[in-house]
Amino acid sequence: MSEWVFEHTVEARVTPEAAWAFWTTVSNWAFDTSLESVMLDGPFMAGAKGVTILSGGQALEWRIRDASPGHAIIEMQIPGAVVAFQWTFLPGEGGTRITQRVTLSGPGAGQHISVAESQLAVGIPQGMRKLAELMEQTS
Repeated sequence: MSEWVFEHTVEARVTPEAAWAFWTTVSNWAFDTSLESVMLDGPFMAGAKGVTILSGGQALEWRIRDASPGHAIIEMQIPGAVVAFQWTFLPGEGGTRITQRVTLSGPGAGQHISVAESQLAVGIPQGMRKLAELMEQTS
């Protein structure tokens, strides 16, 4: 079984509570220009399901595996593998340390690693910086 892991951290000059509140409002995720919309079938809690529509119209279904204040894991099934996005929001120097850890695992993970490296590892740092900036602007 193959596994790929990527982790990135940014600092936002907002409280952990403000960062968490902003991020768990999934409509705020659409700041990313590659996304058309993001929808959640209820409150942000374990078991809730969501759909992200990419700019080209492709729908990506996901579910919240775990959620508690300051911590969440979102999973997406892809052919032969699972992509897990683990987010943490911890107090940092003058604000919040936001970390996203992405794990691609499963028997078919190896066939998706090149895409993960070219898209996720490149786009996540830029997207997280923009997310932190938006949190700071709205706080």
